[in-house]
Parts: sequence; structure tokens; C-alpha cells
Amino acid sequence: MQQNLCLCGSEKDLSKCCGPLLDGEESADTPEALMRSRYSAFALKKIDYILETTDPQTRLKFDMKSNQEWAETSKFLKLEILKTNFEGNKGMVEFKAHYQIGVEPITIHHEISKFRKQAGIWYFRDGKMVVQEPNK
Repeated sequence: MQQNLCLCGSEKDLSKCCGPLLDGEESADTPEALMRSRYSAFALKKIDYILETTDPQTRLKFDMKSNQEWAETSKFLKLEILKTNFEGNKGMVEFKAHYQIGVEPITIHHEISKFRKQAGIWYFRDGKMVVQEPNK
């Protein structure tokens, strides 16, 4: 049986990692799990999932069109989780997402994301760019 590795870099099969979250069968149990599933959603161009997992309090700021365009034109290469923690209903994940647009050099998006748990469900709240390394 051929394994379909999850795009989040976990080395697990998609069906045992981000797949059930992306399909709405499960909810992320940690901010890191949500971050990984959101990366996979971008890679698979499932922008509705990105919107659904964005904090309802900040969802109005979400630009569906620009996120869709970015996902459609980008090739997602690797996700690195650098640091993660959570306590109570607040969490943080620092990560680097490696991607490429067309024949441009690989870009590394380095961000610290904040998460909030509401009614037992983790949501992405906002993110702060640490540094962007375009490798140009």
C-alpha cells in the first residue's frame, strides 16, 4: 500500500495526520496541530479551511481572494516548527514555511502565530512576521 505523506512534514500518512482535520472529521488538539493543518491546507489550496480555522474575532480581516491567489501560485516545499507552547486557551507557534512562486528563488516565511481556544476549538488569531528571507 502506497503511503501518502502529509505535507506538514510530520512523516505521517495524510490520513493519520492533517487529513481528518482538513476533512472536518476532527479538530486540532493543539496550536501546533492547527498550524500544521493550515500549512497543509495552503499546499492543497483548501482556502475555505484557512478561513474556517481563523478566529471568529479576526475573521473579517481575512482576505480570501489574496490568500487564494497566493496559494494557487505557490509551491509549498517545507514547514519547520521552531517553537510551540500553549496554556489554557492561548497558544503560540513559531515556524518557517518554505515556498516558491514560479521560477523565483525559494522564499522563507518566518512567523510567530498566536492561537486562541474558544468553545473547545483552536483558532488562528494572528501572526507576526519575524523575518522574510527571499534568498535573492
